[in-house]
Amino acid sequence: MNTPAHTFLAAALLAKPGAHKRNVALVVGSLVPDVTILWMILWERFVLGTDMRTIFTEKYYAPEWHLIFAIPNSIPLFALGAALGYALGWEVFWVFCAAAFVHVVFDLPLHHNDGHPHFWPFSDWIYASPVSYWDTDHHGFEAGMAEVALCLLLAVILWRRFRGTPARALIAFGVALELSVPLGWLLALG
Repeated sequence: MNTPAHTFLAAALLAKPGAHKRNVALVVGSLVPDVTILWMILWERFVLGTDMRTIFTEKYYAPEWHLIFAIPNSIPLFALGAALGYALGWEVFWVFCAAAFVHVVFDLPLHHNDGHPHFWPFSDWIYASPVSYWDTDHHGFEAGMAEVALCLLLAVILWRRFRGTPARALIAFGVALELSVPLGWLLALG
């Protein structure tokens, strides 16, 4: 899934009006699994000058990149963190971990040949789903359209849950990001 979709899912499941710290934790947690990926892509592109095609056809699949992706995409680590935080009453921590957990669980079935070792540190195995969130050879168009539709539905739900202008501005911004991601991939990869 594209990064904004993960935040919509986590927010629909975990966000509460008036719970500022909780809501910030869930937004940050929902983004964490993609942060290292984004950082490495930006570093490779803008510091080292590597073209986007090389990044996404070679660098992304390098073993050292996958090792770095493993930690922030680990289902066991985030499940343990959420359970421990909940048991100890650390709301911000368990919500952060739960949002990251939602992210990685929904990523698992939507990566064909570009997935992550979601069960690290217990396994380096990477599931190759028959469905990709982006690859048109593996139902990427259909998955992408379903993702956009889901995000629009979740945006409506969140819009009704949150009445304040700042929250609604963030929801609108999230929708704009979700709608712009496919255009960005098209421009980046041609």
